[in-house]
Amino acid sequence: MKNIKLLSMGVLLGVGALFFSSCGGTEETPAPKPVLNFLAGEEYLSSDGQELAANTPFKIAITASHTDNITSFKIIQSLDGSTDVELFDSLDIKTKIISEYIFSGTTGAKAGTEIYSFTVADKNGSSTTKSITLTNVGDPGKNLRFEDKDNNRDFFKVWNFRGPKAGAYGILVGTNLFSADDNREKDIQDSIANSETDWPARWTSRNGTTFKKLTSGDWNTITNDATIRAAWAKNGTPQSFVSVTNGDVYILNLAGADNYALVRVTAVDRSVKNSEYVQFEYKVQVL
Repeated sequence: MKNIKLLSMGVLLGVGALFFSSCGGTEETPAPKPVLNFLAGEEYLSSDGQELAANTPFKIAITASHTDNITSFKIIQSLDGSTDVELFDSLDIKTKIISEYIFSGTTGAKAGTEIYSFTVADKNGSSTTKSITLTNVGDPGKNLRFEDKDNNRDFFKVWNFRGPKAGAYGILVGTNLFSADDNREKDIQDSIANSETDWPARWTSRNGTTFKKLTSGDWNTITNDATIRAAWAKNGTPQSFVSVTNGDVYILNLAGADNYALVRVTAVDRSVKNSEYVQFEYKVQVL
């Protein structure tokens, strides 16, 4: 776990101005509370709703600031509404800024809801708390197999189906496929209609494989049987056609069977007519 980076932001002017109330008395402006935010990024959990398998490492990063000194920083864990467990207590600190604090945690051994709450406070007890709730989906099963290059050590690509190069790919067979190859193996196929003059960078399949689009952060957190099945179950309606762009992440239900793959688009190249292609990498369940 990283140490808190404590930076001085200098002396700030107070904001304790007085104002007259409507009844003629005076009231003191309420003291400001500390500010606390989660840092976004593919390597961090920063919002509710993430699903992770049991015993899975994760990171949450926060920043905090205050016009007064922050004197307390705590992290509390709650598992399925059970008794809170204090994971971290800063004890005696005195700083106006926590520039970055990274909490490295691990999900519990059992499926359930896990809440991680972060609290910063000043010496007068003025505090701010923010929490992240995640779902532990239980036994992780096998790790997904990662593939980013073919046997010739070239990146995986699916070309314009009208051109001379392979316009399909079979994830389970692990190879590019041409028009004459068995359609039952074509999990990904380039899709272009006769009426289209411009290549659309669109995918379909020839064997019943369907697609669901995910977020870019899902690429890092979906690593095993449990998380890929959970992601398929919660993410919308399966699509038979998807228009792809660089950086897209898709989960695929392969051939309509109980097997899944995660695909990330790493390039879309339109530079050569009829040899346009989508480049990608993928993770697939180990049968």
